Parts: sequence; structure tokens; C-alpha cells
Amino acid sequence: MSYRWLILSLLAVLLCWPLGGYAQEPAAYADYYKKPDKGSKLRIEGSRAINELAKEITAGCNDKYDRIKAIYQWICANIAYDTSYKIRSADECLKKRRGVCQAYCELFYLLAKAVDVDVEIVEGKSKDQTGFVNPSGHGWLFAYTRDNYGILMDPTWGAGSVAGDQFVRDENCWLWFNVPPEWMIMSHFPDKPSYQLLDKPITQKDFMALTPMNPIWLDYGLDAHRIYTEARAQQLALPQFYNQSEYLMELSDIPYATSLRIGTQYPFRIKMKASDRDFAIWNNSYFCGKELWKDEGNGVYSVSFVPRETGTLSIVMRDDQGASWQTLLKYDIAEPTEADWSQLAQYYPASTPEMKAIKNLNVKEWNDAGIDEHRLVRLIKEGDIKELPLFYDGKGQLLSIDTVPMTQQLKVGETYAFSFTPRFDFKWAVVAGSDWFTDWTKEESGRLSLSVEPKTAGKLSLCVQMSQGESYWSCLEYEVVQ
Repeated sequence: MSYRWLILSLLAVLLCWPLGGYAQEPAAYADYYKKPDKGSKLRIEGSRAINELAKEITAGCNDKYDRIKAIYQWICANIAYDTSYKIRSADECLKKRRGVCQAYCELFYLLAKAVDVDVEIVEGKSKDQTGFVNPSGHGWLFAYTRDNYGILMDPTWGAGSVAGDQFVRDENCWLWFNVPPEWMIMSHFPDKPSYQLLDKPITQKDFMALTPMNPIWLDYGLDAHRIYTEARAQQLALPQFYNQSEYLMELSDIPYATSLRIGTQYPFRIKMKASDRDFAIWNNSYFCGKELWKDEGNGVYSVSFVPRETGTLSIVMRDDQGASWQTLLKYDIAEPTEADWSQLAQYYPASTPEMKAIKNLNVKEWNDAGIDEHRLVRLIKEGDIKELPLFYDGKGQLLSIDTVPMTQQLKVGETYAFSFTPRFDFKWAVVAGSDWFTDWTKEESGRLSLSVEPKTAGKLSLCVQMSQGESYWSCLEYEVVQ
């Protein structure tokens, strides 16, 4: 066996291997799209070089779909767009490895014809994500996988794009392979309505009125039917997307909106294509990390999130090496109404403006110490408290509180009760100036109780010694006044 034949054989195996990334091989022929009529065949013939290349590219492919896929992948990887706009024929395109959309389509047509795959070149208009419509027209393809059924694709757009006078090859050609008709019509309007493959074809006026499609929507796997339906109704609203997903995340369910409201619960469901990435929802100071999402298996995660602060809400991602977070998409948070704050109070009562005004409001530590947010707010309101004791970070996990003074300011000569259950075998004390109170009453359950009457003004702290011989650390801190 010659080295050339070995290399070509390996190439054929790679080209016919199942696809990774966004474009996955359909599970059944039912996923392909039915075309109502058959187009006329082009009167062009492929050269011997084209015919031989077609057989090399598709060697080892099992069916028409695999051959179509292999040809598409080869063209996207090997043909650049001709920024001089001169190369239009398949033979010259193959020879110089570049061409305009007509050359891409004719080369694909002839390569497919050589391996018994019927392809029709679709002519029409294209609209980019800015809304610009190419006045010279555009060409793409419909390839038959079986009688009357096939798929839409655009190898020109799949190969890459033009920036200035430079062609830039796309890392992911599969966004424009086997494109659902409702996606394709957002950016490609065929001269012949039958190529729309829609139950109800639209007019050119309808096409022009559609929201320009951002290819990043395909990358993130958004719902084509929902996008198209809302765009037709002039109701399409989406967050700001950033081209930083690296094809590593699909968005199965997100709010289709540009802005969200405080106090409203929103579902998020994603599929991670790489296990070495961390992700989160970020709403200003509130952070919903991966560990708070439900792991549904197979890389799918879901969470219901309620925005609590004005500003923005973002989905962010980073790798496991602790790199900086990258924003994938971002919503604005609408200016909240009284109804929004009232709704928020049902989920997170400590996040309302009234509670935000309370000094030393450390919800996490109180929650870790067994006083959840709803109980904490109830105690604040019942005691008309304006300032809580200072709860030091990381100390709430050390105890489960039954009773402690809830106001930051205590008075000389009054008696205050401390009652809690330690979670670790540490030593505890209440320290008021030079006075140490350590005469705890310990119940069978392990709960400790102590009453304290401060004699002088100054600091009073509930302290813990976590190791023998070490200093005591403040857990809760109060101010005693006359």
C-alpha cells in the first residue's frame, strides 16, 4: 500500500467520523426535511480531478448523509473565500483553493454528483447579523439524503467570513450544516419558495422585517422554532450574547428577554460540552455557583434563580484553573416596582430595601447558624431592630443558635441569655471587657446556656477557642452602653 493511499484512507475515516460540536447527526431520517418539488439538474460536468477527489473524500462513508457531511467538511476546511470576487467556477476554485459562493456551491454540487448524491443550488438573498442584505445575491445548498428528503447548508458561511479584505476561517463550520429551515429563513431568503421548507412560506417583505439572526444563537443551541415564531410576531427579545462560549455550552432553557425583574423566578437549563469548565449566574453581589445547580446527568444542569439586585444578571464561565470569569450572556435588571419588592420578599425577605438598611445584616452567617432568612427578618421586625450584632465571617457554621441578643447595642446591668448547640468540640466564652463568663449549663442534647449581666460599657463578644492553647476568636460582637 502506498503512503498516499494510506493518508487518503485515514482522511476518509476522519471525514466520515460522527461530528462533535453543535451539529450532531440526526437520530433518524424523520429529522430530515421534505422538499415539495424536485429542482432541475445543472448542466455542468466535473473534471477528472473533481471526480477522483470526491471518491477519496467519501471513501468509507456508509450512506448519502455521511458523504454529504464529508464533502461539506472538506470544503469548509480547504476552500477560502475569494476576496477579489473573481473565481466562480468549480475547477478554478479547486485549483486555487478559493472562490465566491457560486464556486463553493458548484464544487460541492460536482463532488456530490460524483458519488451519487443529488444536490440543488439555492439562489436568493442573504442578510447578515447587522441586517445588511447582499445586493449581488447569494447561493447555498439543498442536498438529498433520500427521495424528496434532504438538508439545508451553506458551505460558504460555514467556511468562514471576510474581515476587510481578509478571509477568516471559522473554527466551527457545523453551524451552517443541516440547518433547520426556521433558522435558515432568518438569514437566507430563496428565490423559489419551495426551498424555504416551511409549512407556510413567507414573503420577501416578511423576510426583511425579521430580526437579523446572530449566528451565536446557533452556537448556544437556542430554540429555532421559538426564535422564528417570536421574530415573525415582532416580539423577539434576547439578552446580550458574547462570543466567548468556545462551543462549550448549550442553553436549553433561558428567559427570552432583554431585561429581567427583581423578585421573579426564572428557569435556567444548560448543557456543558466540557467537564473542565466552571459556570455560574452572577447578579451583582449574588453568586449562584455550579454547586447550587441541579446536576441532571449527561452534562445537563438546571436552576431557578430570582434576581435580587438592580444592575445586571450574567451567565459566566471559566476553566478549573481559576482563570477570570468570562461573561457569556447578560441581562439588564428592570427598575423595580413596589410589586417587585413585595414578590422578592416571598423568596428572599432580607434582600428588600427595608432590610438592606439594617446594619451588620450578614444573612449567610445567621443562616449557617440555624436562623434562616425568613426567621431572621421576623426577629428583626418583632424587635424593631436597626442594627444587628457583628457576626464574623465563617463563624456561623460553628454553632446552631437558639437564643442570643439580636440587637447590637446592650445595656449595663441588664441580663442577656445565650443559648446554642456547638457543632464542634470547641471551648466557648462570653467576654465583656476584663470579665470572662464560662459557666455554661450543658444539656444532654449538647446545648449550652448562659446568662450574662455586663458591668461596664465597652465590647461584649461571644468567643470560641478552636484549638487548645490558641486564642479565643470573636463570633458575635456587641457594644455595651450605660
